[in-house]
Amino acid sequence: MVAIIFILGVLPVGVAIVSNAGSSSSESWINSMQLHDENIALYDDSFWLENGGSNLTSWYETYYPPTTYDELDCAYITNGVCEGYYSDTGLVNNDPEIWFSLSGNPQPYPFGGYFQSNDYFDVRSSTIKQSHQAPGFNNAYAGRSGSEIFSWQLSPYYNNEIQQGQTVDKLRYWMVEGQAYSCEVDFESDITFNGEITFIYGNDSITFSNFEFETSNRFEYSQFNSVEGSWESVCSVGFFVEFDFTGFESLEIYTFNNIGDWDNTSIILTLTDFVNIDSPNEFGSTLLPFAGNDDWYLGVQHNELNPTEAGFFIKTGTLFLGVITMGIALASTPYWDPFKNFFKGMV
Repeated sequence: MVAIIFILGVLPVGVAIVSNAGSSSSESWINSMQLHDENIALYDDSFWLENGGSNLTSWYETYYPPTTYDELDCAYITNGVCEGYYSDTGLVNNDPEIWFSLSGNPQPYPFGGYFQSNDYFDVRSSTIKQSHQAPGFNNAYAGRSGSEIFSWQLSPYYNNEIQQGQTVDKLRYWMVEGQAYSCEVDFESDITFNGEITFIYGNDSITFSNFEFETSNRFEYSQFNSVEGSWESVCSVGFFVEFDFTGFESLEIYTFNNIGDWDNTSIILTLTDFVNIDSPNEFGSTLLPFAGNDDWYLGVQHNELNPTEAGFFIKTGTLFLGVITMGIALASTPYWDPFKNFFKGMV
């Protein structure tokens, strides 16, 4: 009976504790990106991979068309390629399967050219182009018409403040629209979505899935009012997503990228299956920070994890659980008394 109680009740808790052994308990977040005063080279491999699916509706074209043909070309982005609306000779076809980019060749949709410090966000960030107008009314954002996948490839520039030779316990991505509003404006929605993160090193990749998020799309922060000479609260469309890895996963990442080579590690961030909790059947009017034809900010922070300490705790904990399990299993058999008497005779 004791063995059954241990296996069903104690052992799962013990495994959970060991799997997270060595994880950082500090909530002091570290900026993952290095500041750049100059433009980052154009060969940086950061770009959109997916932007939600086929979301360019006639409403966009009539009320809020993108400001340039290039932006309209990127109304659909699939596998990093703009499936555009125009060629050099003008309108081509409104079938998204055969749309072309502005130059006539597939092209990735670019990010901003430098990383900046947003003190009111408490995080460094890069400016990224949105690729279609944010929703306003009449269900402008046709989120259910496409793949519902938003995905970005982030170059090692987004990791280069993570210490070489270390691994991460957590990664947190801040996503905030560039426009600030009075907090009295009512646009808030509670949303759920799923997340996936892929680490790329050389020609190999490793993916961690099944992250579930529930959050509000309302992001409040402090901004300095130069007229009044004081700080005031403002709100924007935004949220952050936090990937919290187990101790085993952190060590797996550490082994994967050649013992913590963050200067050469890229990341693919993927968010899927968005649902508006308040209006499950009307996601079209839900505001998202990256859905629009202007800019949004992406910031990255992390908690570091010492792989040596984490490895020691995990190995020691695993050994301890193994010994306890074997002892309890033995105590449930007829061999326990001879085993106990053997050690008693040695004392």
